[in-house]
Amino acid sequence: MMPLVYGALACVQAGLALLLLSRKAWIPGVVGLGIAADSAIIALGAGESLNFVRFAVHAVLTPLLIGYVAMLHRVLVRTAWIAAAALIVVDTVALADLRLEPRAWAGTLRYVSAESSPPVAALITTAALLAAGVATWRRHGSPWLFFSALFLLVASGAGVVVPILGNLGEAVMLAGLWTAATVSRHAAERKQRFNE
Repeated sequence: MMPLVYGALACVQAGLALLLLSRKAWIPGVVGLGIAADSAIIALGAGESLNFVRFAVHAVLTPLLIGYVAMLHRVLVRTAWIAAAALIVVDTVALADLRLEPRAWAGTLRYVSAESSPPVAALITTAALLAAGVATWRRHGSPWLFFSALFLLVASGAGVVVPILGNLGEAVMLAGLWTAATVSRHAAERKQRFNE
């Protein structure tokens, strides 16, 4: 049953990624496709090599959201991209020492890191999303990015015990990013019409 739930979640995540791409929000759209692949790999009960791809996708794509939200608000853009690049390099180098071990949960099989260490890149990215959520709420009156990032933070913590909650949190985050992209685009269109 749970593999089907992961499969359905992968479809929802892929749909949200396509919505983001339709808004020309290329970075969160591509990140969303990576997140959907993560859920699909778990749904399929894939082997160690595809599970390694899950970790590689997160290492390379997740920090890109730091640069994206900085660009969305035109704040600390250069600093955000430097931080994102540094996190990508650190996580990519760490992949060389990654050892995976199988873990079964509710009828699913996935591979997890044998060493438990705090997900620094994910936490920094979530902090950037929370900050961008506050800025979006104050500037445009839309709280959804903030609440989706907060949900992601709580769900990821709970995902240690109930793993699918982490994937659900990522889906909610994608919905929050889509809302922020839509609000930002509408604000830019209104500004352009006002200036014409």
